Amino acid sequence: MRMRLLVCITTILLAGTALAQQMCPDPNSCAGCNLPKECCQSNQGGLLVYECATATRPPDFVISDKETGGSIEIDLTAAKGVPASFSVAGLIVTNLIIGNATVAPPPFTIGSSANSARFTTSDGGQCVGVSNFSGLVLPNPIVVAGRALTLSKSNPFFCRSPARDILCFQVKGQVGAPFPSLTNCTPDRVEYACGTVH
Repeated sequence: MRMRLLVCITTILLAGTALAQQMCPDPNSCAGCNLPKECCQSNQGGLLVYECATATRPPDFVISDKETGGSIEIDLTAAKGVPASFSVAGLIVTNLIIGNATVAPPPFTIGSSANSARFTTSDGGQCVGVSNFSGLVLPNPIVVAGRALTLSKSNPFFCRSPARDILCFQVKGQVGAPFPSLTNCTPDRVEYACGTVH
């Protein structure tokens, strides 16, 4: 199974590069993609952060799982001079899944948490910048919603609201259209991939 996953991810990355960010017409069956069926199984759900086109701001970004058939849509609006209402410095993350990848376990620790909010969220929360991870090994590449993506430790953020805690990492790879229809945002790219922290 590991060998199939490795072949699958390698195939997706090569296909993604060759097709200049084209995506499978049917991500659940790989119809028309010439990829092994294991590459497009529906268990590759997850949260993506879409950067909104300048003309539709605010919000500046939206976290959503609509590409994988979900209903989450959280607007993020840049916060200037707003003190953070929480800190996750020292938080040990023991369970985090992003797309088809297990980020934790093994557990890792968030070393630093910003004192100012980076975003306010439409579900009554805030997001803060985080850094100085200890024990974090990012699995790369990953697949979220049929998109082959590479996670980066550059500029991550953590969102906390009454409903959930979410950790997001910047991504490269298949970040272009097509995009889901979002209520308050016209996406122009995928900027982050996220997972719910348990």
